[in-house]
Amino acid sequence: MMSKLQWLQEKLFVLIFFLMMASCQSTTLSEGTDRASFCQAAKAIYYSKHDTAPTIAQIREHNAVGVALKCGWIK
Repeated sequence: MMSKLQWLQEKLFVLIFFLMMASCQSTTLSEGTDRASFCQAAKAIYYSKHDTAPTIAQIREHNAVGVALKCGWIK
């Protein structure tokens, strides 16, 4: 027979598991980026010669999204 402590541990595990799974849900649109929201909130980013290669790549990706969504950014 299961002790009360074991029963509580199992219930706690299940509760934590479901809370973790709920926190993994995406809060953005799964079908793509909402153009109006992105264009209103985001602006083109510029980089300098002091930025690292990974930073420049991320900036270029961000700017490419703005161009693709036709936010009025110059490529």
